[in-house]
Amino acid sequence: MSKYQYILLDWDGNLAKTLDIWLEACRIPIEKRGLKLSDEEVASSFGAFAKYIKQWGFEDVDAIIDEADAIATEKLPNVELYPDALEVLEGLRDTGKKLALITTSPHSNIEHLLERYNMAKFFQVIVAGDDTVNHKPHAEPLEKAIEQLGGNKNEAVMIGDSDKDLGAAKNAGVDSILFYPPGHKKFYDLTKLKTLEPTHVVTDFRQILEIV
Repeated sequence: MSKYQYILLDWDGNLAKTLDIWLEACRIPIEKRGLKLSDEEVASSFGAFAKYIKQWGFEDVDAIIDEADAIATEKLPNVELYPDALEVLEGLRDTGKKLALITTSPHSNIEHLLERYNMAKFFQVIVAGDDTVNHKPHAEPLEKAIEQLGGNKNEAVMIGDSDKDLGAAKNAGVDSILFYPPGHKKFYDLTKLKTLEPTHVVTDFRQILEIV
């Protein structure tokens, strides 16, 4: 029997192909103000956009964030899933695993997408950004999900694409699987991600079924 019975999954960049949407949403208000940035520079601001806006020399931080959020909100309802995401979720469920979705996005950003793709049935627990005081890489969202699943850390694994996911797993004392398909090279430096010591690294989502 696999040691992993409690599967914790990130949403953005892991199940849903939202990274390009956020890349464009963050880039447009910055470029409108005259600053051209590479994909890597924009992606580096994910999770700390306000801090980077200040570093880039802009004072109207709130206005830029509001503009980026408005662009993303318009495009997110049409986001696609990664290939095989539904197949893997179904496989995990059918082998008796207990699944939790853990995301920094609020419930309002994901509920209609879960309904659209008929995904809610796969998750026993959903921990969204408005469910916790602290967000990944803090351990709180993972610990909350494991508790609600009735599980334990020794049999849990966090699957995600970012340093936030890997950091949260490390802080919670949980194993991790880094999802790093070829298209993620413009968003994340694999060498830097590996410094967070993911337990496993996969380039194809179906490889998760072989691990867990």
